[in-house]
Amino acid sequence: MAMGSVDFDSAELTQSFTLTEGGPGAAFLKQIHLVRPEWGAGLGRTALILAAITWAPLFVLCGFEGLLFGRVKMPFFYDIAAHTRFLVAVPVLVLADIPVGLSLRQVMGHFVGAHLVRDDELGKFEKIIRDSLRFRDSHVGEIIVLVVTYLATYNALFGASSQSGTWFRPETGQGLTLVGYWYALVALPIFQFLIFRWIYRMAVWSRFLWKVSRLDLLLTPTHPDAAGGLAFVGKSLIPFGVILFAISAVVSSGIAERILFGGARLREYQWSYLTLFVFALAIFAAPMLIFVPTLLALKQRGLMEYGTLGSEYTQAFYRRWVGKTEPAEEPLLGTGDIQSLADLGNSFEIIRKMRILPVELSDFIAFVLPGLIPALPLAATVMPLGDIVKGLLKLIA
Repeated sequence: MAMGSVDFDSAELTQSFTLTEGGPGAAFLKQIHLVRPEWGAGLGRTALILAAITWAPLFVLCGFEGLLFGRVKMPFFYDIAAHTRFLVAVPVLVLADIPVGLSLRQVMGHFVGAHLVRDDELGKFEKIIRDSLRFRDSHVGEIIVLVVTYLATYNALFGASSQSGTWFRPETGQGLTLVGYWYALVALPIFQFLIFRWIYRMAVWSRFLWKVSRLDLLLTPTHPDAAGGLAFVGKSLIPFGVILFAISAVVSSGIAERILFGGARLREYQWSYLTLFVFALAIFAAPMLIFVPTLLALKQRGLMEYGTLGSEYTQAFYRRWVGKTEPAEEPLLGTGDIQSLADLGNSFEIIRKMRILPVELSDFIAFVLPGLIPALPLAATVMPLGDIVKGLLKLIA
């Protein structure tokens, strides 16, 4: 996409910026024709190719080396975490570009389409877009993601918690098997890169929202969305649940593997899982906190302004209809003063209940639920699935 001027017509704006079209690895993938230049086109093909590049050589090489079903404590065929990582998580992390990209484009367009950006600040808004695009496509950012990817890969393979007696490293202190080199140099780095690329994208998105929050936005404390007009930002959180699902699936499958084949117990990993899950929640939900100071100030200002208006209006109402100090030229029944007083009360109640976080509870639940789905089979390793379902139904009822 060219970095030309941005047309601030809402329909055009939603097509002028996307968080997912560029960024780390995008140029390389386009050069080797793994993705097409058009946003969203060929992502299914990319997901299948990356799944094949990561998983298929491991299967073939393990078969060639006799590591598919035996020779080591954990043969490749029984490595649930590896299959989940490359056949489930990798495609999901690629295909997540579609719902996330579409959602964030809609958020971008709504800032202008809903006239939240002042006319005299549209130029600043354009600069924020240009700056976000440069940050998204930064070569420095790309290098950082690559370095962190291989550091994380090295730690996973040779760290203190790394496994031995498995298909890619049979004995502690021994070198990698032939299939282990493909795993270490290609397969695992691809998975790690996709994870860290999403984390980098969240940094880009957070930076964009922070810069927008510093504009003098046309927010109203009585907006019916109960978030000053910013509830649409909270809707962008929902599609990130797809990424949460992929991360949770990998972690859950790794724990399940240790329970089923290593004799471990779920309670040994439940706090580790919970910590990782909360950390992932924080990464993707943290941008919603950016508007808290703005909305808090808006709510306080609204309470003060409508409190002053309420005092003036109710005092005038009292003088006219109760104190009889002002002449009333019409009967009380049916007068517009009663309706105006009720409308003022409703407006003040909306401000009082206004959220300072632009996320509804239903949006947050829709974001979290996909991440909890992989934990159900994990819980089923120590508790019958029927009991789990009954317990959930009791909570809902």
